[in-house]
Amino acid sequence: MLEWVLSRRTSAKKPLKAGQKKKPSYEESKKIAAKGDAKARAALAAHADLEPEFLYLFASDKDATVRRAVAENESSPLQADLLLARDVDQGVREELAYKIGRLVPTLTDDESESLAEMAFAVLEILATDQAPQIRTIIADEIKHLSNVPKRIILRLAKDAEATVAGPILEYSPLLNDDQLLQIIASGLRGGALEALARRKGLSAALSKAVVAAEEDPAIAELLKNRTAKISDKLMNEIAIRAEQAPDLHLPLVDRGSLSQSTLRRIAMFVSANLVDRLISANRLDDSLAHDIRMAVRERIEEGDATSVDDDDEEDDSAERAEQLHSAGELDEYAILDGIDEKDIAFLTRGFTLLSKLSEAHVTRMLESESAKGLCALTWKAGLSADIAVSLQRRIGNIPPKSMIHEAAGGGYKLAEEELKWYVDYFDT
Repeated sequence: MLEWVLSRRTSAKKPLKAGQKKKPSYEESKKIAAKGDAKARAALAAHADLEPEFLYLFASDKDATVRRAVAENESSPLQADLLLARDVDQGVREELAYKIGRLVPTLTDDESESLAEMAFAVLEILATDQAPQIRTIIADEIKHLSNVPKRIILRLAKDAEATVAGPILEYSPLLNDDQLLQIIASGLRGGALEALARRKGLSAALSKAVVAAEEDPAIAELLKNRTAKISDKLMNEIAIRAEQAPDLHLPLVDRGSLSQSTLRRIAMFVSANLVDRLISANRLDDSLAHDIRMAVRERIEEGDATSVDDDDEEDDSAERAEQLHSAGELDEYAILDGIDEKDIAFLTRGFTLLSKLSEAHVTRMLESESAKGLCALTWKAGLSADIAVSLQRRIGNIPPKSMIHEAAGGGYKLAEEELKWYVDYFDT
């Protein structure tokens, strides 16, 4: 047996998959490897108990479906995985990324040093893959692990793609405060900063750094993070900022345990319909609750209309979508802005106008949390597949592993018949 086979992990024999035939004999396997068609070679490569030399051979097969079967096979020798980590076919690398992500958490101190090094070598190649989808899979698979090389975690944490950096910044136990502060100081923005703001047990120093970045969505996530340490001084700074940032009103009101000075400041600008919520969230005594209600009432009587009610905001968003549509400007850029702002009212009206579906139909699709449903809605609206990816990520909250990305040529991966089927499916 070749020397490289020694690094193959040993495991109990796995049962056959549904519909899978028993593995051919060694001689029959040799014949299939030499003369079988791609379908036969792929079927052979899927056997968990196939001799490793065949799997290594199939890792260089000319047909991508065969190589994909090797990438998916958990019994493949890591030498084969090293070849596949640089495969030209993205689908092969995606299957390998899922597999190596499942393998790394199982590595123990009893594993041979060479085996662990080889597994981490595969992991590192995939963590630097040119396709963000591959890096996203790796980040999502290893975000909770403490047994991976720190250099890989740091590389992913600094990735330009929020879908890659986000899971690591939010969950990785290998990042300390100093490293996170450096990453924020390097110019961390957008979804990655929001993910860091959700990190459990965020220190006071990190909370201050998040606020200093001056991005309202990240500050809103920080306020929602009940485990984040936010000093009274910093909370007062957030309250000052919130006066001109309506999106911070609700998370600030719901934060709870606010100081009296911050509470009195908030009462100077939040809308009347949030006052009872503010009092309830902070469990105020009758005296302070009365003072806050009186302050709000005085503002109202003086004609100080502070923040718009939610219904008014929704009406404004829907009206903006109609105005853009009438002007011929309800395009992909406008929809992307709505997705980035998570403006559901704008998106609901916008997709209704573009798709010519009923508003109820569009609402069901937007709220479906279905990757295929959101792709179908975007397709029906005449928008490109990359918009569907953004919609899945930001609005549908679809896990990276379940997202449907655009095809190699930039179109939809789903066939038109399937897209039509999903549009009709939500028409109930």
